[in-house]
Amino acid sequence: MRLALDPASPLPLYHQLAEALRYRIATGSLEPGTALPSLRDAARRWGVNLHTVRHAYASLAAEGLVRTQAPHGTVVLGRRAPKPAALDRGEVDRFLARMLRQAGTRYGLTPVEVRQRLAFLGAAVTPSSERVYVIECSETQAADLALQVSARWNVSAQGWSLERPGAPPAGALVATYFHYNDIRTRWPDRSASVRFVAIHPDPDLAVRLESFRRRGHRIPVLVCERDAAMAGNIAADLRAVLPSDRFELVPTVESAPGSALSMAGAAAPVLFSPRSWAALSPAARADSRAIEIRYLIEPKDLSSLGEELDWEPRQLPPAPPRRIRGASVP
Repeated sequence: MRLALDPASPLPLYHQLAEALRYRIATGSLEPGTALPSLRDAARRWGVNLHTVRHAYASLAAEGLVRTQAPHGTVVLGRRAPKPAALDRGEVDRFLARMLRQAGTRYGLTPVEVRQRLAFLGAAVTPSSERVYVIECSETQAADLALQVSARWNVSAQGWSLERPGAPPAGALVATYFHYNDIRTRWPDRSASVRFVAIHPDPDLAVRLESFRRRGHRIPVLVCERDAAMAGNIAADLRAVLPSDRFELVPTVESAPGSALSMAGAAAPVLFSPRSWAALSPAARADSRAIEIRYLIEPKDLSSLGEELDWEPRQLPPAPPRRIRGASVP
């Protein structure tokens, strides 16, 4: 399929490409079920870059003219997506009102914070044809790191826990340096293609713990993990964001993490490693003393990922809100 694109035109190339494909779909030259060229093949064939093709395909998908789905690539639908059925506005409003009440009572979120969070998550999980698997030792942390990748780059990132059997499906692999040896041992045929990133504890943790501190006293903080060596490593990480003059970190090994809440004082916080947090009951997570240790990908590593793999930056709302106590990652 030959397309005449004009680099000198004031119209962006992605717009020209989308318009040319839109015309062929409308006139029947591209029939329903026809597979469009892959991103790399299209870029080579039409003399544009990958970002231009992605943008054009995404525009057509938003109109319901094509669908991008692995492993078939981008396929012509040939018609606009049907309009959704009429909504019962009263039922929708009642549902949203319940959601806002629960966000306030369970997590202390204001309606404005809920709106910001939904905008952030909605943009971060917009479907993309680029499939990425982010590997970690727990489902919760793998999902959270995947969300961070999807929030920065226009890819479909999914978490993959090392607790799962087998290997991730075909696609780009991202992991933390901490699990370098685990991945090299488990999947030696793919280890060379894994992109490793550094992570650090969320600095907001110190702000959240301040509410437990009495004037002039250090806060005793239990750090709960199921493995002694891991508990020590996590405590060492935390000292970078929890100064020793304000916080006294006490590594605690518990196979049943809920027991750590019984050990702590009535007003003492307990920090749970990502995999310990995943094992907590909903009732334990709702305890005001229970706080998940969240890790963030180092900004420079997050940026280099997309640059190295030629990913398109994602357009997001301004500065995502901090993650609040007990909030789960989709």
